[in-house]
Amino acid sequence: MKEKMKKRILTLVAVLALMAALVPATVSAADTGTVTCTVSAVLVSVTVSPGSVSYGQLALGATKNTAKYDATNNIHGMVTPQTQYIENTGTVNENFKIKTSNAAGTTNWTLHATTPGADTFTHAYNMQGTAPYNGVGAIIFTKWAAVDTYVAAGTLTAPTGHNYLELEIGMPTSVTDAGSHTITVTVMAEAA
Repeated sequence: MKEKMKKRILTLVAVLALMAALVPATVSAADTGTVTCTVSAVLVSVTVSPGSVSYGQLALGATKNTAKYDATNNIHGMVTPQTQYIENTGTVNENFKIKTSNAAGTTNWTLHATTPGADTFTHAYNMQGTAPYNGVGAIIFTKWAAVDTYVAAGTLTAPTGHNYLELEIGMPTSVTDAGSHTITVTVMAEAA
């Protein structure tokens, strides 16, 4: 009986071994990883405030600018300056360019590059990044040579950075139309 039992056990082990050899073993392993991607848009944006200037009523041939009045250094300035605050409201460094228009009225006044005359005026700008003009030292204005032509004015301004823009008008020496005239100054931001 021992012998039969031994044969049965050996047969059972052989059958199990054969089954194990014929049935493939399944081993599965899986794992995951992630990649987090971030992106932001390049935004070129500029804000001008307060966004308006009132030169007021000026005599023919007069000159007036928006910077702080100083009896020695800026006799054409204003007691209450109307400095324009130019801010980079974008997400990248920016350069600022500006342009002017003719003076629109019932009869337009035309921009002249150097000298006011009959129904012609001059318009000039000063842009600085450190602080508005405070009356110390001379303020230098650059006259626009032509209307609707952008000129570089403020460079490499970081996001939330700002420049200060002062404007100056040279009134015509004679006019056909003495009524109110509107001059548009446009500030453009470009990625630096």
